[in-house]
Amino acid sequence: MKKYIALALACFSSHSFADSASIDLNDDALRLSYQHSLAKDYDVDLAWVHVKDVGNTVSAGFVLAQALNNDITASIGGKALFQQHDTLPDGMAMAVGGSVRITPAANKNIALTGSLFFAPNVLSFGDMDNYQEIEIRGEYQFSPQLVAYAGYRNNSADYNVPNGENRELYDGMMFGAQFKF
Repeated sequence: MKKYIALALACFSSHSFADSASIDLNDDALRLSYQHSLAKDYDVDLAWVHVKDVGNTVSAGFVLAQALNNDITASIGGKALFQQHDTLPDGMAMAVGGSVRITPAANKNIALTGSLFFAPNVLSFGDMDNYQEIEIRGEYQFSPQLVAYAGYRNNSADYNVPNGENRELYDGMMFGAQFKF
């Protein structure tokens, strides 16, 4: 029994997990996320977003990440999300998309990241249609364990309600930090 406990502790203390947690916010929103590397090129992301006077979004994503060269990394995959709305019906979506991260060769401490995820009507459920998520951010790495970032995020969806309109779930500038362990 002791050897199984020692093996489990050795696995959790290993650097191969490459986990990270991030927090970002703006005047109306807070986002907490946790990312875990399953294997060399596969990542899982869990996130919770609370937007004042709008509601909460919970998501779980799975992506394949590849280094295209020394300066560019891209990922492609999908995420399942549930949106609990304060004034509109709740909705769910299975969004597909990806991201690109560019790190200039001259300074590896800075990076520019952009991502896009989209769920058309066929992948949106409940009263939600056409979910989209766009994020652009600049990053600065203070240490191997801490990355600070600032950028713009827009999450929106259409809803099947009278006067069904595109509703902004999260829209605006955000500031945050990512902690790697």
